[in-house]
Amino acid sequence: MASDDLERALRETLSRAADPSHAVGRHDPAGRAIGKGRRINRRRSVVGTVMVVAATAAATAGVIQLRPDDQRYAGPAWVEDPPPEILQSLPAIEPTTAVPVPMGTFDRDKMSATSVPVDVVVASQLRTTGGTAITLSQVGTVTQAHEASKGWLVVGMPPSGGATLWYVASDGSSMQVLPAVDAIALAPDGRRVAWRDSARLFTAVVDQGTLKGATQTSAPAEGLPVSFVGDGVLMQRAGSGAHQGTYDVWWPRRGTYTPMWKPGTAEIYGPLPDGRTVVGQVSAETGDRPCLALLDAVNALTVLKTACALQLNPRGSGTVSPDGHWLVADGAGRARLVDLRVAFDGRGTSADAGPELSDQAAWASGSTLVHVSRAGDLMRVKAGKEPEVEEIPVPGSDRNDRLLVVDPMLV
Repeated sequence: MASDDLERALRETLSRAADPSHAVGRHDPAGRAIGKGRRINRRRSVVGTVMVVAATAAATAGVIQLRPDDQRYAGPAWVEDPPPEILQSLPAIEPTTAVPVPMGTFDRDKMSATSVPVDVVVASQLRTTGGTAITLSQVGTVTQAHEASKGWLVVGMPPSGGATLWYVASDGSSMQVLPAVDAIALAPDGRRVAWRDSARLFTAVVDQGTLKGATQTSAPAEGLPVSFVGDGVLMQRAGSGAHQGTYDVWWPRRGTYTPMWKPGTAEIYGPLPDGRTVVGQVSAETGDRPCLALLDAVNALTVLKTACALQLNPRGSGTVSPDGHWLVADGAGRARLVDLRVAFDGRGTSADAGPELSDQAAWASGSTLVHVSRAGDLMRVKAGKEPEVEEIPVPGSDRNDRLLVVDPMLV
C-alpha cells in the first residue's frame, strides 16, 4: 500500500473513532483486543503457577516415602488427612535398635512350668515358664513386662532417666520401640501402649516391635498414663491435699483431651471386662477408711456403687482378676480377697490372702494371682471361698535380686 493510501486510511479510521454518533458497543475492536490480551495474561499466569508446583514436587520427591500402610510420610507430619477418630498421627521416631543375643544368654535348666506359673524378671534376666532365660541388660532397670505376640514388651528405666519401651522376641533379640519418655503404660491385652512425652500424650498398637494406628493429643499440665480401661487410658495426677492421687480417663477417639480430674478417688485397682467400669477407692463420707467403689470410666469416673465395710488400706495396692470376679487388695496389714460379685449388695466380706502386695502382681488365670510381697517373696493366691496362699521359690535367685512378675496375655 502506498504512503498516501496508508495516510488516507488512517485518517478515516481516526475520524470514525472521534465521531460521537459512532456506536462502540459490542463491535468495539479495541475492547475485543483488550479483553483478548487480558485472557492471554491470565493463561500465562496459570501456566506459570503449574510449572512452579511441578518443579517443587520434583525437588521434594526424594524425601517423600511410601509407608507400608500406603500413607505418604514427609518429615515430621502425615501428608494425608488422618481419619476422623485419629486426632493426629505419630511423629517420626528414631529407628529401632536391634540387639543380638549374647552368648550364654539361655539357661534351660532352671525354671519349670509347674513351679512358677508365669514368666518373671529376676534382676536383669527374663525367665520363662519354659525354662528359658534372656538377658535384658540393654533395657536398664525393668519396671514393667507383658507377654506379647511372639515375645514380650518390656519397659525399662535407663541410667539417664525416663522410661523406654523394648520388644524382646522369643529368640532373645530385642528392638527399642520408644526412646526415653516421661511415662509408659501397657494395656492388659499386651498389644497397646500409651505414653507421655513432654507436652503430648500418645497411644498406639505394638505389633512385634512396630507402632501402628498411633494417635496423640496435648497433655494436661499434670498427669501420667498408668493403665487402660477398654479403649480408654487411665490417667493419674500426683499432688497433695485435695488433689492427691486423683484420676481421669483419656478416650483417644474423642479428639482433644480436656481432663476432668475426679476428686475423692483415692485408688484404681483395675477395669471390669465391660471396658467402661473400673474398681477403685473413694473417700468415705465419715471416717478415715475409703470405700470400695464401682466407677463409670466413660462418664468422668462417676460413682455407681460403694461398699464401705471391707477395711481396705487407704491407697493400698490391689488388682482385679481379668474376668472381674475377684479383687486382691491390701487391708489391715494383710492382703484381702474380695468377691466382687457380691461385694456391693451388702453381703460382701474379705478373706485373708497372705502378705501385703507390692506393685508387682499378675493374674496367671481368672482365679490365680502371682505377686511379689512387700518383703520381696513371690506368692501365689488361689481365689475361692477359702483362698489358698503359698510362697513360690524362684530357682537361681537370692534375696538381693529384684523380682518382677510378667503379665500374661489373658485378654
